[in-house]
Amino acid sequence: MSTAAPCCSAADALLLGRKTYEGLSAGYTAMAAGEPGPMADFIARMNAIPKFVASTTLATVGWNATLLGPDVAAEVEELKKQTGRYLLKYGTGPLDRVLLRHGLVDELRIWIVPVTNGPGQRLFEDVDDIGLTLTDTMTFPSGVVLLTYVPVKG
Repeated sequence: MSTAAPCCSAADALLLGRKTYEGLSAGYTAMAAGEPGPMADFIARMNAIPKFVASTTLATVGWNATLLGPDVAAEVEELKKQTGRYLLKYGTGPLDRVLLRHGLVDELRIWIVPVTNGPGQRLFEDVDDIGLTLTDTMTFPSGVVLLTYVPVKG
């Protein structure tokens, strides 16, 4: 069983691409207005945690977020240098390629969910070859599997 925190509870901040930011901000803002329940603490945490958004099209952001500038790799590198900064990146997209290309990924947590969505974006599309070492697995009763990898440092 994994000892890694599978969600935002251990993170100091979230790192998001534009599409993930837009979807999550709309969803979690709407959920905050709902009735108290078992997910209320998680929803409150998602709404409160600082977020950093990589986008070439957004001019402003809300939802406790900061818009990163044009040199995303340099800004993420600076964020990682700050004491206590555990950044959690949600979603899949062009931001992954930037982070992997610049060696800014310390750990990948890949969730395998037993459903099909038809055609879609490939997880490592247009990413240079990198070695990954499996460090942990967690299987949930639902059949979802969490795989944790670390990039092999060259």
